[in-house]
Amino acid sequence: MATQRATDIEVVKPSGGAVGFVLDQKTKAKLRRVIDDGTPPNTQRAYSSDMRYFWTWCSAIGWTDEPVVPVPPEIVAKFVVDHLEGLEEDIELEMQDRGAKAKSGPHSIATIDRRVSTLSTFHKTKGHPSPCNDPTVSKLMSKARKAAARRGAKPNKKKAVIKDILEKMLETCSGNTVLDRRDRALLFFGWASGGRRRSEIVSAVFESLEERGENFVYQLGVTKTDQEGEGNVVPISGRAAEALKAWLDVSKIDRGPIFRSVDRHSNISKAALSDKAVALIVKERAKKAGLNAAVFAGHSLRSGFITESGIQGKSLLEAMKLSGHKTMQVAAGYHQAGSALLNETADLAG
Repeated sequence: MATQRATDIEVVKPSGGAVGFVLDQKTKAKLRRVIDDGTPPNTQRAYSSDMRYFWTWCSAIGWTDEPVVPVPPEIVAKFVVDHLEGLEEDIELEMQDRGAKAKSGPHSIATIDRRVSTLSTFHKTKGHPSPCNDPTVSKLMSKARKAAARRGAKPNKKKAVIKDILEKMLETCSGNTVLDRRDRALLFFGWASGGRRRSEIVSAVFESLEERGENFVYQLGVTKTDQEGEGNVVPISGRAAEALKAWLDVSKIDRGPIFRSVDRHSNISKAALSDKAVALIVKERAKKAGLNAAVFAGHSLRSGFITESGIQGKSLLEAMKLSGHKTMQVAAGYHQAGSALLNETADLAG
């Protein structure tokens, strides 16, 4: 049986007397909706942004003004080199004039890596082999990562909110104002329930919350690492439970989003906070605690939980059960950073 690709699906043409079946436009549209609904919104936005950037660059260098598939490996190689070493001045200015590039200078290797990966995915969805798998491109990307590392490039990681830092931030929202209660509950929820992502905090709803005596358990729905929504049940206990109860009492929330915006008159919105708002809350509380707000972000709560588990000598696997990390690579990095001084050889020098 020979196979060929039509749009995003595989069409099978039998070699016998049976009539081949081709999907009609309505079915294709339904298929696209299923694929779109199954892709996280943040992923969709990042994918679209990366592809817009790539096609704008293709136009700026004079290769094509319209998307062309497949993209030759040579074009991909030029994209990598141009953005690792820096664009030519006229191309740089044109990219900025078109609104594709915000500031001058080369891309980080992480940004190049992501955009090449997006281009590879784009080809696969169109039924074409990825030019990014070409030996020339693969070797170039490997060398580019090593070159970036030798030039001192490091991952732009924000500072982890370990327990000592969390306590300082919580102290700034120890008052009884509506805003204080919300932020205290949010910080505790984001940290103590296993280091929640910003998206998980803003998507938290009352219906998934269950009281267990003086504490709560929360049923996670669809998350970045659980796209089918099977979901873990995570605890909200002790001081975190007390903070959440205080927020629910003052907000009178009994359905819908748990964490919502509060205006200067203490009016509580019916809509959930945005994920950007979570990052701003973390930064604002860090600033009020006398810390450098620039080094913190929404992810600081998540990395802080894993790092603190290392500091306290807790099991990484147990921490991952709550955090939802599927692989050990990222989680282990934070955990090891926290547990470094617990290594039994750490004090060999006396």
